[in-house]
Amino acid sequence: MSSGEDHGGQGGDAYLEPYRRAVEHFGATFDATLWHNRQYQMVRFDVLRQMVDLNDLVLLDAGCGLGDLCQFLAERNVRFKRYVGVDGVAEIIAGAASRNLPRAEFHCRDFVADAGALNIGEPDVIYFSGSLNTVPEQRAREVIARAWETARRGVVFNFLSNRAAPAALSCDTGPAQRFDTLAWIDWALRATPVTHFRQDYLGGHDATIAMMRPAE
Repeated sequence: MSSGEDHGGQGGDAYLEPYRRAVEHFGATFDATLWHNRQYQMVRFDVLRQMVDLNDLVLLDAGCGLGDLCQFLAERNVRFKRYVGVDGVAEIIAGAASRNLPRAEFHCRDFVADAGALNIGEPDVIYFSGSLNTVPEQRAREVIARAWETARRGVVFNFLSNRAAPAALSCDTGPAQRFDTLAWIDWALRATPVTHFRQDYLGGHDATIAMMRPAE
C-alpha cells in the first residue's frame, strides 16, 4: 500500500467540507465517512459487486473512505487484480493505508477537481459509492463523464434517487442531495447501450447505474 506522491487532498472545495468537519469531530473512523449505517453500506456494496465481474480487473474506488469496499470484496472472495482507493481527505486516507488491506493502494487526491486522479493505476472499472452525494449534480455529471473516458471496462455509481417513495423523499438527507434519476439513465444510455440500472434495494431510496463498454 502507498499514499503516493499525491496532491489536491486539501483544496477547500465545499463538497469535501462535510467530511472534514466529520473528521474533526469523530477522527478517522466509520462515522466520519458519513454513511447512514453499516447495513446501508453493506447493501450498497453488494449491489456494486453484483453489477460487474471484478475478477482479474483493476478497480478504482473514487471516494474510498477507509477502504471498507476493499475489505468487503476480499471477504467475499472477489479476485480483483488491484484495488486503488482515492479520497480527498488526508486523515481518512492515512487510516485506510494503515489497515493493510489486500492488493490495495491508497492516494489522497480530490477526484472532482483533479482530472488525473481517476487514472491512477489505469483502472478497468471505476466505482463511486456515495462519493457524489455532496457534489453539485452538473459537476457530478462531468466527473462521471471523465471516469467513462478513463475506465477500460466501465463505471458504476450510486446516488440518492429523486424517484424514491414519498416517505423517503420527505426525509432530511443532511449534506447529501438527490439526483434526477431519469435524466441520469438517459445520459448513460446516450453514452453506451450497455447500461444497467437498479433501484430495488433500500426501499428505492438509492439508485445504481453501471455503464459498460460493449463486448468486442
